[in-house]
Amino acid sequence: MNRETTCCFTGPRRPRLPSEGNELSPEIAKLKEKIRSAVIDAYNDGFRFFMNGMADGFDLFAAETVVELKNVCSGISLVAVLPYTDAPKSHSAAVAKRMEYVLKNSCSVISLSEKYVPGCEHCRNKYMVDNSTRIIGYYNGLSGGTAHCWNYSIEKGLEKVNIYDET
Repeated sequence: MNRETTCCFTGPRRPRLPSEGNELSPEIAKLKEKIRSAVIDAYNDGFRFFMNGMADGFDLFAAETVVELKNVCSGISLVAVLPYTDAPKSHSAAVAKRMEYVLKNSCSVISLSEKYVPGCEHCRNKYMVDNSTRIIGYYNGLSGGTAHCWNYSIEKGLEKVNIYDET
């Protein structure tokens, strides 16, 4: 994996997504299609590694998209970046099961901390940005982790694809 062929994701958790992330809604179906298009565009531009922070919401949708595209895009790889080792276990059983499936289908899993510590999610975001040249995000201007990651990507000069602008 090298920085020039690596792209990362950032976006909110379910409550800040359209229809609060309800996957039965047409808004989330449209969002997932936008994610798919952005990943395919990045793949066509030469990106092969897609770093994902594995939060429930935009991140999980993006991770599942990359896993799905492994059957279509030769050489595409998902790199899961966990803020701490047991992060998937902090979710509901259904979400944890989806995360475990994604982790098993990742080319690598990077855990930045053994246990949760304050600020570990910001460290994860910085790690992904520092090791990427493009970011695909759903940044709606609200404060929080997505804003921190998006603004850090601006500071670091990443190419930016904001799916929010397209919805």
